Amino acid sequence: MSFNNPVISALSLICASACTVVLFGRRALGRLGFSVIIIAVVSAFNFFFAHYGNDVLFTLKNTDFTLEALFFGFNQGMVISSALLWFTAMGKCVDSEKLVYLFRFAPKIALMLSMILGFIPRFLKKQKEIREARLALNGGEASKGVKGKMSAAVNDLSALTNYALEGSIITANSMTARGYNPRVIRGGRYRFKTDDLVFLFVSASLFAFVLVQKVIGNLSFVFEPDIYIKRLSIPAAVCFFIFGLMPVVTDLWRTFSWKRSRSAA
Repeated sequence: MSFNNPVISALSLICASACTVVLFGRRALGRLGFSVIIIAVVSAFNFFFAHYGNDVLFTLKNTDFTLEALFFGFNQGMVISSALLWFTAMGKCVDSEKLVYLFRFAPKIALMLSMILGFIPRFLKKQKEIREARLALNGGEASKGVKGKMSAAVNDLSALTNYALEGSIITANSMTARGYNPRVIRGGRYRFKTDDLVFLFVSASLFAFVLVQKVIGNLSFVFEPDIYIKRLSIPAAVCFFIFGLMPVVTDLWRTFSWKRSRSAA
């Protein structure tokens, strides 16, 4: 998100879309469609409310609507869409056990992060149940008017807060009763192997190279008053593309290896 360059934004969006398709299959179409909507909305918002640049597309009531504003909004839409897709992919891949393994040097932080990730879907589901229960008590009719909707929202939030506090107390008492100790050594099904070290080294090297190129200005792009590429390092763009495709290639290779081992058996 720190690269204000449409080439990098487009490459990130392509890699994020590919990763989403690999992880979700047909269900990725909805997420990709939502990304298209985000790009369109952000582009239109910046086009109609930001006025700068020399390439005027049309003038309406002494207001110039420029290509630069439209293109900058399009770039920002790609940035937001790719970021959302990457976080969606991360939420699909990273579970509580992986978090505990990654932060095993800080078990309390690992526990807190895993519990937060578990609370979010649980609270969303509970909020839906609370809303449905309130509608059932009102005969299936939703509250009308601003005051009624605000009152219903406050009541739902109050019930959800009580549920969260009560659930936290129950969880804490349960952990205490079971003798939870963050300093106890735990076993896990993950092991840091040589190929993991190689993967980490390659990822860090690619990321560092792209970051250095950004710092020294080799990935500079100008949006106003004219649109042009100030400096673009082709090797940096290639490295960024490879870095973005690494999760996709890894997942496809793992799937291929699994199917090959099953066919051989």
